[in-house]
Amino acid sequence: MKTISFTTSQFVTIDYELASPVYRAVSAFLDLVFLLIYLLIASYFISANLLDLDFNSLQNRLSFLSIFLLRLPWLLYSPVIEYLTNGRSLGKLIMGIRVVKSNGETAGLREYFTRWIFRIVDIWVGGFGFLALLVSGTTEKRQRIGDIMADTVVIKVKDTQIYNLKDVLSIKNSDNHVPTYPNVIRFSDEDMLLIKNTILRVQRYPNQPNKDFAIELADETARLIGLQETPPKRMEFLKTVLQDYVVLTR
Repeated sequence: MKTISFTTSQFVTIDYELASPVYRAVSAFLDLVFLLIYLLIASYFISANLLDLDFNSLQNRLSFLSIFLLRLPWLLYSPVIEYLTNGRSLGKLIMGIRVVKSNGETAGLREYFTRWIFRIVDIWVGGFGFLALLVSGTTEKRQRIGDIMADTVVIKVKDTQIYNLKDVLSIKNSDNHVPTYPNVIRFSDEDMLLIKNTILRVQRYPNQPNKDFAIELADETARLIGLQETPPKRMEFLKTVLQDYVVLTR
């Protein structure tokens, strides 16, 4: 399993798994299926709206509709939808992968169009995707030629980096738990997600930047709930704050 590390503005290192060539190929196939379904529906729509037109009107309307409903979506589907969804086409969304810059930042329109332009080489010139599979399977960051030129990578995002409210509620059984810090009710669900995210990050990647961020978070949390000093066992303190929040707000 190949991974890539990104450093946040708080100097926290986050590791993501790079999408394998198989995941990328399946997502591309799904995108093709969705496009074909769209083209079938669009073609039916065009046919249904041209039945009652005379020949001249038919030619003009057919030319207009074929360009804007068939040709442009087929050509521009990939860069436009990835730009609108921050790097996730329909196929990528299903496969749980996403395009980002190699430094972890969200890619921009220039990067998406660069990747799209080099699809001609990666997919069509390179033997219907064989070249893309070969290059992405052998490069260090699993990049095809379009990724290398655009300075992007494709990562898996269906991982423990993604949290929701159920994660907060499932940290442990709250039955018979007596809250220690009643002032935690001043926090929001988003604050608790950040705390749990930090706890899991330290457990999974116990490097110094992650530990330092957890210490800072514990100190700030203690200050906000009115403690004069942070308990010495900071990770246990953060876990207690989470559990107290669940008990007092649910």
